[in-house]
Amino acid sequence: MLLLWISLIALVSTIFGVFFYIQALMAGLGKKRWAFAGSLLGPILWPMFAMEKRQQVNQVVGINQLIFRA
Repeated sequence: MLLLWISLIALVSTIFGVFFYIQALMAGLGKKRWAFAGSLLGPILWPMFAMEKRQQVNQVVGINQLIFRA
């Protein structure tokens, strides 16, 4: 039973690591950093990732600019 829990935790950790790696790749953020943090924290990391992504857009475009997304 313990082996099942350990393998389940490892699987979920890997899934979230890959998910945040892909999201960071698409957003142009640090891939290794977000993959490692995603594998440690899982879905708790999503608000922090969204905030970092928004800060990057504001830095490139500007805070008072209108952004149209497709």
